[in-house]
Formats: sequence, structure tokens, C-alpha cells
Amino acid sequence: MNTLAAAALLSWFLVGLWITLMQSLRLGKQVRADGPQSHLAKMGTPSMGGVAFLLAAALVYGLSGGDKWAGLWLLVLGMALLGLADDLAGSLRRPLRAREKLVVQVLMSLVFAIWAARQVQYTPYPALDVLLFTLVIIAACNAFNFTDGVDGLLASVSAVILLPFVGLPTAQAVVGALLGFLWHNAPKATVFMGDTGSMALGALVAGLFILEGKLWWLPLVALIPVLEVLSVFIQVAYFRRTGKRFFKMSPLHHHFELSGWPESKVVFRFVVVTALCTALAVHLWGGPV
Repeated sequence: MNTLAAAALLSWFLVGLWITLMQSLRLGKQVRADGPQSHLAKMGTPSMGGVAFLLAAALVYGLSGGDKWAGLWLLVLGMALLGLADDLAGSLRRPLRAREKLVVQVLMSLVFAIWAARQVQYTPYPALDVLLFTLVIIAACNAFNFTDGVDGLLASVSAVILLPFVGLPTAQAVVGALLGFLWHNAPKATVFMGDTGSMALGALVAGLFILEGKLWWLPLVALIPVLEVLSVFIQVAYFRRTGKRFFKMSPLHHHFELSGWPESKVVFRFVVVTALCTALAVHLWGGPV
């Protein structure tokens, strides 16, 4: 567990430096005007903290000697860079279009899927595996991105999801880095991970489940991100059909906020659900990796 502890300490230090840097550059989060009114107070909070904790995780992972899934980090880096581009564009009030991001996500996911299909097989047909892996990576990146909207939520949920793989240097480095980030991200957050962190985490989690042969358990373990993205689809479809909202607001965490739950309660309960789902999955597949 030296890798986890080292990543936590380095992440705590680098995220702190990142906050100072963002404040000096006056680059802060642009909050949606149509979101919960309580979030307007977060306007200007330093963002893109994913740069710092992912750097900490990557450095510690490399110094630890790595593991057999080093190729996964290329996907994580690619998604982080895409998220960083979106975060920077958003800070300049010109966010990337969803279609533009999707095209890049498809290309990077496809390259990873071709490599991953040579490492592990889920179907008798390699082409079908490539298609499956590509769709899973894209879905996970966007689901995790939707989950990032309440202080500490995505980092906490992701850390729990990765616990079954904590015997691997990859998971140790990322869990440790998330703990260092959470020190600064706990309510009231002094930094947000941004798309830089959320899309990279989605890619890493999905990729690790694919490579470790646990893909079919991912929807259960990542139930919260699944529900978050489903809530968006349901909200849009229901509104187009009826002109009314199915949820008070989507993604799902906003619905509970507007139902009277403080952010800390949303995070705590979503993490409890994730822990229960993760424990059930580990029991069913026969123990930690």
C-alpha cells in the first residue's frame, strides 16, 4: 500500500499548488445559471483539478514499476487532454460542442478497444469485442462526467468502485490520488476536478473492468453513474414528449438537491449505495482481484 499512500500525499500537495495557480490566473468554474441556485456561490472556484491528481497518480504509478495494463494510461491521458480542452474552452465561455467531444471520444475509445481485444475476449468475435469495448468506454466517460456535479461525489464514488482492484498498482495510485484530491474537494470544495478528471476516471474505471475480465459487473458497481446518465436521457425524452419535467432537475443528484437534500447527504447516500453494490459484485465474482 506504499503506492496508495505516496499517491495520496503527492496528490494532496499538487492539488494545493494547482489551487494557488488557478487563483493567481483567475481561472474559475463557470456555473450554469439554470442549475440549482445554491451552486451559484461556487462561481469562480478553481477547476481542472484533475490535472493535479492525475499527474500524481501517473508519477507514482510509473515510479512503482507499473503493471501489465500500462497501455490503459494512454487512454486515460487522451481523455484527460480532451477534458482539459473542454474545461479551458468553458473558462473562456466557448465550451466544446457535444458532437466535437463525441468524435474524439469515439476515436480514442476505438484505438483502446482494438488493443484491449488482443488482451481479453468476451465474445467469440474480436470485431464484436472491439465494438463492445468502444461503446462501454464512451458510455463510462459521459456517465462519470454527468456524476461530477456535487462536492466530493465523483471522487468518492470512483474510489469505492476501484477498491476491488486495489491490489493493482493502477488502482492503488488512482485511489490514493483521489484521497489527496478529496482533502481539498470536501464540502465546501476549494477545487473541482472538471471534465479533465471526470472523463479520465470514466475511461480508467471502464478500461480496468474490461481488462480484468469484470466488464459484466460494471453496471452494478457503477450504478450511480448509470442512474445519473439515465436520468438525463429520461428527462430529455419525457420533456420532448410531454413538455414537462420527469425529475425536478437532471442529472439525478440535482433532483435530490431540489428535493431538500444538502449536498453532503447526496454524496454520503450515493457512496453508501456504491459501497453496497461493489460489495455485492465482489461477493458474486468471488473476491477482490
